[in-house]
Amino acid sequence: MENMLCILLLEPVIPIWLIIVCGLAFFWLSWKTYAACAIGKKERAFLWTLRVAAFCIVAFLLTMPSVRHERREEEKPVLAVMLDVSASMEDRVADVKETRAKKAMDVLSSSWFSKAKEEYRVMSFGIGKELEEGVALDGTARFTAPQTRLLPALKQLQQRLRGENVGGILLLSDGLDQSGMSLEEMSFTAPILAVELEEPQAGRPETVSVDYALSQVAYPKRVTKGWKISLTAHVERRGTGVIASFPVLLTQNGQEIKRETVAFEAEDKFAKAQFEIEAAEIGSFLYIMKIEPPGDREAANNEKEILIDVTDEQNRILYLEGPPRHEFTYLKRALSADKNLSMSAFIRGADGLFVSFDEQRDAAVKPDLTSDNLRQFNVLILGDLPGELFKTEDIAAVKSFVERGGGLLLFGGRHAYGPEGYLAKELLGDLSPAESLEGATMKEGTRYRVDFTPAGRVLPAFAGILEEASFPALLSVWAPVKTGEFSTSVMETSDGNPVLVTRRYGQGKVAMLLSNTLWKWQLGGADGSGKGLYGRFITQLVHMLNPEGGETGQDDALRIVMAAGEADLRETVAVGVVGLNAKGGADCLVKTPSEKTLTYPMREAKLDKQVGLRNPQDGWLCEFMPEEAGTYQINVKSRDGTQQAEALLLVRRPEHELTGAPLNRELLNELCARSKGAFVVPSKLSDMDGKLKKEPRVLETVAEYPIWNRWHWLIPLMLLYCLEWYFRRKWDLV
Repeated sequence: MENMLCILLLEPVIPIWLIIVCGLAFFWLSWKTYAACAIGKKERAFLWTLRVAAFCIVAFLLTMPSVRHERREEEKPVLAVMLDVSASMEDRVADVKETRAKKAMDVLSSSWFSKAKEEYRVMSFGIGKELEEGVALDGTARFTAPQTRLLPALKQLQQRLRGENVGGILLLSDGLDQSGMSLEEMSFTAPILAVELEEPQAGRPETVSVDYALSQVAYPKRVTKGWKISLTAHVERRGTGVIASFPVLLTQNGQEIKRETVAFEAEDKFAKAQFEIEAAEIGSFLYIMKIEPPGDREAANNEKEILIDVTDEQNRILYLEGPPRHEFTYLKRALSADKNLSMSAFIRGADGLFVSFDEQRDAAVKPDLTSDNLRQFNVLILGDLPGELFKTEDIAAVKSFVERGGGLLLFGGRHAYGPEGYLAKELLGDLSPAESLEGATMKEGTRYRVDFTPAGRVLPAFAGILEEASFPALLSVWAPVKTGEFSTSVMETSDGNPVLVTRRYGQGKVAMLLSNTLWKWQLGGADGSGKGLYGRFITQLVHMLNPEGGETGQDDALRIVMAAGEADLRETVAVGVVGLNAKGGADCLVKTPSEKTLTYPMREAKLDKQVGLRNPQDGWLCEFMPEEAGTYQINVKSRDGTQQAEALLLVRRPEHELTGAPLNRELLNELCARSKGAFVVPSKLSDMDGKLKKEPRVLETVAEYPIWNRWHWLIPLMLLYCLEWYFRRKWDLV
């Protein structure tokens, strides 16, 4: 409700009585002046009125009038809603069917709250690690905060509402405060109305049992025969802290292979166990890692399956090519000349069938893109093949092959890279280091000068080749293309078109060649081993893709450092890098579990405890806050392209919140009692009405401003003077 009163104030420059006397004298003299004129009474009265009106305006302005507006407005009292957005609100306790978060949202969608929104000004706040103003109350709130700091949030809220007409505070929380703050430090200025979001059940124990979970097992998915395989089991504890130890078992075919013990102290939440086994045979082997904790609450999360592919000691290559072309001849010749490589090559004939060019004639080797067949090889080379050749199960097998550590070389042309090729999005699109843009074609008829990029020059895989003063020009290049966010352009033409692009995919690597005239490099001179430039380039590229080959040291000491490889939702994650020697700084690319890529510029900073370093050192830093659970892929790239590093971050719902602890009724009751509020069950929300302060506050506002100094007064004055002058001339009085 609003009322407004308008008052006219006068501050005359001369006394009012003097203005009145002057006005009467002016009126009489004006009338006498027109009485001597030869005009009628009506004309005389009209002219006299014009002159009197002008005098009245001037006299009014001499009083220096101003206007005062007095407004009285009733302001509704404030109802502050504090919604606990911590992860514990979605924790399930014992046999409770509905989470506390669900019951809180039911309160906010109830008829009682709808009525309260009409009677009060509702202000919303979220309780988590910090007090968050403006949290959504429409059902879209996310209960992911890693901590519940209830008492500090209440104290901060009362400071925020200082000066407001607060009717009450509606508290929707489980009361599991982790701040360590005492109630004795609190003072209350408004009643707190808490809702019991978890109904007490007869026989429920005050403390709940502990749950141990085998959260993650780190292991290589693809190894070579004879390798030592290292496996690390990460075990988590959810629940009350007690001293405990129990075995972690590694089994195969129901037989125990290894056994280790993990131990938890009273405050420990995590423990790990490490195993080492030997890959003695070739094939695919299934292991089961499991824990045997005593008194465990949930057994479903106590084991995980592990599938490891063991390949031949030889570096075996499967090469599938489309129609015969020069590339096939020279690539096969170059790889066959390397005694450390064993290649099985196939060409697709006109009838659609593959013809074997494998000199060993191994009957077990087939041109099939199945998991069983690919398991025999370390590297897969796909030539200029049409997309129609690839079945859904073939695509899945190729992706699994690379994800588990295999190498993939894409060496195609118009059939492979065109719209109908295997780089289509529904086929190998998300596996490729680059994608063809609209109008992409194999450009020919020009000599393209090529060289390694700064990022390519730091790859040890091409040592020796980098010493070449120059590389022979290419006669073709597939363009235009767009490289992926996590790809590295290793070789380019002088006008910036990529020729060789690489990327990581899972535990494997993918390379893509974008020219079909690299074979002409074979015409160059040979080195001491008898290999030409082409042979050295191809074999070193294949060795880089091989699981044993690698890019060790490729990052030139660039290293990502983080406080931990795991983080909670909505917890600030600091990503630091050390060993950055490139100019221009670096960017951090974060790929989320939902496949979004976020880019954060890194800044120079002193790295210490925020990234887990005991001794501070200079480096580069960026921070981000994960909003969804899952695995994040972190890729740091220097802006000049010479250095890069990768890391994985596992983001999960905060475990120290998901303790299974019941509602803290004691704290909530105490808060309500001290603030003279109420603690009620959802079915009796109306009982809180008597505790709320419903008196509106009357706000009075006064605004005063002068009106005598406005230019608008010139308009009536000029109009009156002009009218008088016009009619005096018309009636021949001048």
